[in-house]
Amino acid sequence: MGAGRTSWAASEAPGELIRRKRKEKGLTLVQLGKLAGFSAAQVSRYERGVSALTDVAVLRSFADALGIAPQALGLTSGPAGNGHAIAPADYPRLPTSKRLLGNWGDTERGVMLITVGVSR
Repeated sequence: MGAGRTSWAASEAPGELIRRKRKEKGLTLVQLGKLAGFSAAQVSRYERGVSALTDVAVLRSFADALGIAPQALGLTSGPAGNGHAIAPADYPRLPTSKRLLGNWGDTERGVMLITVGVSR
């Protein structure tokens, strides 16, 4: 990056960074499109800011294709989301089911029959 530049957010939009890196590597729009999985026209729209670069998957495609550090495009280096995986223990636990006892049905097989009456 140039003197005084620490990230694209300070002075360079993501599309501008992608264009600059593409040109530094001597790639055409067609070549970058093939590497990132987009048409040359779509790459051009991203670079010019016509199409917003807000999709994490799109940003990661360009970062991978151009060898840009994910952080330079506002991404984390870890998995998508907030940057760290969710462990199973982080999910809320639902209450365990309990068999109802009484005259509701065959509790030994876990079957419960309910009869609903309709009044007229």
